[in-house]
Amino acid sequence: MSERKTIFLTGATGFLGSHLTARLLEQRNHLNVLARGAKNVPARDRVVAVLRDVGVSHFENLDVFEGDISVPGLGLSESATRRVLFSTDEVWHCAASLSFQEEDREEIFRMNVGGTRNVLELVKRTSTRRLHHVSTAYIAGSRSDLALETEIDVGQGFRNPYEESKCQAELMVADAERRGAIAASVYRPSIVIGDSKSGRVTHFHGVYAFIRGLWTALERLRRRMPDGGFIKLPLRVLGAETQTLNFVPIDYVVDGMVEIAKNPNSLGETYHLANPIPTENRLWLPHICRVLRVEGIQLVGENSFLKTPMTKLEALFQKQMAFYYQYLQGEPRFDCRRALDALKNTSIECPRVTVDFIDKMAGWYVDFLNNRPQMT
Repeated sequence: MSERKTIFLTGATGFLGSHLTARLLEQRNHLNVLARGAKNVPARDRVVAVLRDVGVSHFENLDVFEGDISVPGLGLSESATRRVLFSTDEVWHCAASLSFQEEDREEIFRMNVGGTRNVLELVKRTSTRRLHHVSTAYIAGSRSDLALETEIDVGQGFRNPYEESKCQAELMVADAERRGAIAASVYRPSIVIGDSKSGRVTHFHGVYAFIRGLWTALERLRRRMPDGGFIKLPLRVLGAETQTLNFVPIDYVVDGMVEIAKNPNSLGETYHLANPIPTENRLWLPHICRVLRVEGIQLVGENSFLKTPMTKLEALFQKQMAFYYQYLQGEPRFDCRRALDALKNTSIECPRVTVDFIDKMAGWYVDFLNNRPQMT
């Protein structure tokens, strides 16, 4: 059994961070978590509510510190800072802004770059100076070649401020590591989706927002056609059938990170927690449509809209889904050899995204949307 540690963690209320916190608590570690309070909800209550949702029922090894990564000193009081510095064996930095909008650029950089800078300052003052930094495979930006785990900035462009900010944050971590100020491992997940066994998900970003956009459009139509059959929805979506999206289940990402982190050889290394076999758009989109009981949605190139201008619905959908469209036309390819080698003699393998898996993932979410209380 691995030794119990005292871990300082940011981002415990996020999708990946909450599952990671649950796993680290399960292993009997003591977790000191940084979180913001919300209107009339103390930080601890927010964290506990999210952790209950991912299956945590015992909280005796959890302490919550009210603070904010974007504030120098993380907004911690002097006594809280002393307590964290004295007790911390390692820091896991998961907190980030997941916005991709150009108009949010300043806030995204304040959280993702400024926040990482503030976390690094704390790490440098801990006795072990050990950091586990959660980044994203999409720091590869608009590259179309094979992105290696050893590479950060190779002069690539970026599709949005999120990718750019996460790349800058990684460069800061690498610089601190190079100067010997910290001992870091970096983890780069791709598009994190629901649990590989149940399909369950607790936060609805990425492809889930795409599914929800379609579901919302269909709901309006279903009210007029209550027979429950397939709906014909002629909708062209800008994208390429043969391009891919790299989906990884949350359990693979968390299991992989926790396993790699235990290995002393992970010091100073970076790992792509991505799927070695990305999913072609022509596989996942038709099956999500089948789960939604809709036909007529097709991926098309720019030429299609030059020949026949967009309909009102297509223009609306493209505006709502602007971010997802960026990736439907192509994404980088991620070399995962280092992560796969690190997990070779374990039972941890990234499941291939099959039709059954898509049915499970999309089916779980569509059931959730159909059964939740309707907003009036």
